[in-house]
Formats: sequence, structure tokens, C-alpha cells
Amino acid sequence: MADKKDASGLSKQERHDIIIDYLKSINKPTKVFHLRWRPGDLLHGKILRSTPMFWYMKYQWSRPQIEEMFFKARLEIDDAFDSSLQQVFGGSAGARWRGGVEIPKQKKWKQRAEENARAWQGQQADKFVSRDNVNAAVSDLEATQREHDNANLLKNKLAQ
Repeated sequence: MADKKDASGLSKQERHDIIIDYLKSINKPTKVFHLRWRPGDLLHGKILRSTPMFWYMKYQWSRPQIEEMFFKARLEIDDAFDSSLQQVFGGSAGARWRGGVEIPKQKKWKQRAEENARAWQGQQADKFVSRDNVNAAVSDLEATQREHDNANLLKNKLAQ
């Protein structure tokens, strides 16, 4: 049962081992999870997310350490946990695991419709921004400026 991999590509045992190895690498005890976990059980996302920030603070964890543990264990930090991290530790968010969720395949008709829309939009852009269109717009602008300047010149001569 522990060998079954989830969407992140890790089994429960692999995730537990990653968390324990990370705790050893930063010299932190597993006591931080003492109300949610007993030695012999597997550490998992629910335990890590439900551990109050007070316990992380009591055992002198930093925000980067917590975020790195979640990242290495391929666990998503939900909005509630993120807001408590922000309230307790402040600072900016570090590297986050965005989830190993597989992107659902689109229906063929929808995929073709999107490709056709992109192609059509590209053709329309070519029509709107072409050398001929830009040259025509510039020459029209210059012609209207000349007419405006000539009208101002005529007004000035009449005013003298």
C-alpha cells in the first residue's frame, strides 16, 4: 500500500524518507510533529500542514526551512498554511511545489479551434502591421500636417 505513487510521483514511504532525511540535514527533531505523529507512522502532508506554527517557532524553524521541507517532499502549501506562514514569519515566499497534477487532455475539436484562432489572430496582425499599412499611415499623417501648416501660414499672413 505504501508503494503506490501519487500525482507528485512519490509513494508515502518515499515522502516520509525525504522528510526524515531533510530533518536530519538541518538538525531538527521530529518533536515538532509530536501532537500529530508517532514514531513508526509515516509523515505525510496532512501532518505537516496541520502542525501549528507555534510548534515550528518553538523548535526554532525558519520560513525557508519549512518551505524547503514542503518543496522537497513535493507537498503543496495551501492558502491557509501560507497565510499563517506570512503572519508568523513574514518575508516573501520561497520555492513552492505547484503540484504534480496531470494536465487533462483537450478534445480534438477544442484543440483545433484554439490552433485556428491563433493562426487567424496571427494573420490579422500581419494585415494590420505591414510595411504598406505603416507607409500609408505615415504619408497620410504627413499630408494632414502639411495641410495644417499651410492653413496656419495663411492665417498668419492674413493677420499681418
